Amino acid sequence: MLNKLNYILDIGSSKLTLLAISRFAGKVHIVTKEDILYDGYMDGEFLSLDDLADTLSQLIGKMSNKLRKPITKILVGAPSEFCKCVCKRISRSFVDLHKISQNDILDLYNVNADFGDSEEYSVINYSPMQFILDDNLKTLSPLGKKTRTLTLDASYILVNKSFLNIITENLKTAGVNNFEFLSTALGQAMVCAKQFDVKRPIAVVDVGHISTSICVYKGEGLAFLSTLPIGGGHISSDIMQILGLSFKDSELIKRKVILTIETNKNEYYEICSKGSLIKAPINITNQIVKSRIEIIAKSIGDMLSIDDVFKDIDIYLTGDGIANFKGVKNIFKDVTGLDVYEFKNQFDTTLDKFQTSQTGLVELSQVVI
Repeated sequence: MLNKLNYILDIGSSKLTLLAISRFAGKVHIVTKEDILYDGYMDGEFLSLDDLADTLSQLIGKMSNKLRKPITKILVGAPSEFCKCVCKRISRSFVDLHKISQNDILDLYNVNADFGDSEEYSVINYSPMQFILDDNLKTLSPLGKKTRTLTLDASYILVNKSFLNIITENLKTAGVNNFEFLSTALGQAMVCAKQFDVKRPIAVVDVGHISTSICVYKGEGLAFLSTLPIGGGHISSDIMQILGLSFKDSELIKRKVILTIETNKNEYYEICSKGSLIKAPINITNQIVKSRIEIIAKSIGDMLSIDDVFKDIDIYLTGDGIANFKGVKNIFKDVTGLDVYEFKNQFDTTLDKFQTSQTGLVELSQVVI
């Protein structure tokens, strides 16, 4: 029997998804979900802000009618586009050998959670990347250990207050007055590290429709977080412009692309659109797609090269923007020089298998519901 239902809002760059979740058998599970397409966001701004309230109201109404109960509280996933990560090293010395308590750890976080631009951002999460005790002992579990010095490498995730205000006002318009914000990127990174059982830092790259998130997960927090205003929708736009197709037809052609096949110049991808046969030369189309993916990979490689700590980091590629292309891993590896892996939802063979943002938010929700 299901326990009380809770709800998670996943704000993608082209789609809003509302999840109904419940805890049973000791874990949080997705009971059902509803989604709705919208114009998304770019460069830290919603593209059709005036329509956002109506879109959210429609989505919440669909879920409420489906479950025949009102929705009063929602956990909201804050996309990387509206967040930033701040890392701090914080130390404390004790007069004598001291047994570390939970209060000692909280004091380190709270006393140092002072950010110069706090008028623009609010902290929504803080996590340890590592603790360092006497004799340079590094750990993620310092509780109960004795030491004279305690150093914390802390990761704080901040969200733009403008984003907070927009979402809270629109949720209130839709009748939801209770909400909490979670970091989508942190949730994804937690799931990825757990799924692949990796202990060293990893880079999780989520390429969406018009925005790409890049984060580095270390310990239990983010050591790096950034975004690019580029995604799978730009590939469709390239196909549209170069081959003279409509954007809708370009999207359909894009779904046919297999980057690993060798072709002759007279071979085509074909789709049926409004009763007409639409053809696109395979060799030209593949080159269009490959060129845009190389641009994305180059930008990500440049970002990760800013710190020697990320020099040999592994990339875990997810999101619907490009992850579904066969051959994309090879392109990323060739461009970045780093090992690249697919990060998808376990045991999922549907078209949603790379929508790991939802899985990540469900993982994070386990500590707040």
